Amino acid sequence: MNFSELLKQFESQKQQQSADGLELLMLTKKLYISNEISLQNYKELVREINLSYGHAVPSL
Repeated sequence: MNFSELLKQFESQKQQQSADGLELLMLTKKLYISNEISLQNYKELVREINLSYGHAVPSL
């Protein structure tokens, strides 16, 4: 799953666009916990969300 697919999934579930990165981070965590995305994919998505929404990026 890439970042644009994550945004589409969020929009289809919530029927709205994401207002901030925290909502996307919660969805990403939910997808990882339910084994819908891999650990590597989770890390990549978290990094991209943090970069897109201006959060500090932790070193992975």
